[in-house]
Amino acid sequence: MIALSIVAIGVSLYSVARGRQLANNLSLRGSYEERFPYIADDVILSPEQIRVVEVLRAEFATRPAGTKYSEGVAEPWCADFVSWVMKEAGMPFVNPNSGGWRIPGTMTLRDYFQQNGNWHPYGDGYVPKTGDVAIYDGNGPHGQHANFVVLYSDGTLSTVGGNEAGTIHAQQHSLNDELKVIGFGELKNG
Repeated sequence: MIALSIVAIGVSLYSVARGRQLANNLSLRGSYEERFPYIADDVILSPEQIRVVEVLRAEFATRPAGTKYSEGVAEPWCADFVSWVMKEAGMPFVNPNSGGWRIPGTMTLRDYFQQNGNWHPYGDGYVPKTGDVAIYDGNGPHGQHANFVVLYSDGTLSTVGGNEAGTIHAQQHSLNDELKVIGFGELKNG
């Protein structure tokens, strides 16, 4: 009986400590949102942006396993998620290495945007738009990561991404140097 009580206390203390650690991580990363980011009625979106948002909204609602986006491969899947969403939105990427639609690495994703002329390094004055892809370096709160911009307003970046705490999340951040965004892959319209 005493051994069970000690185990129960140990599990409780671990749970409290783990909860604090997760809360601290969330405060560093921004806040995970329970709802898909609100896009006001007066925001005018292109047909391409609408398609991306529709796919993001559907995946956010169901939050399936990451292997759905990586063709069954168990790997970090944020860039797979970005690739899959673009494919489902009717604008598939072409991996420069394999020729397939899936670009599984964030730096290859950046290279893809650079080669296609729609890469904007952070700090060059570009204002991110709905459907753009934010890419982060490995030194920030996200680590090496990619996710979609849903909104950018008054210095606040609202994103939806895969492989954020193991699932699909919406987040809000102040877009500043501490976020370690290296740049944005612009969603080309038309």
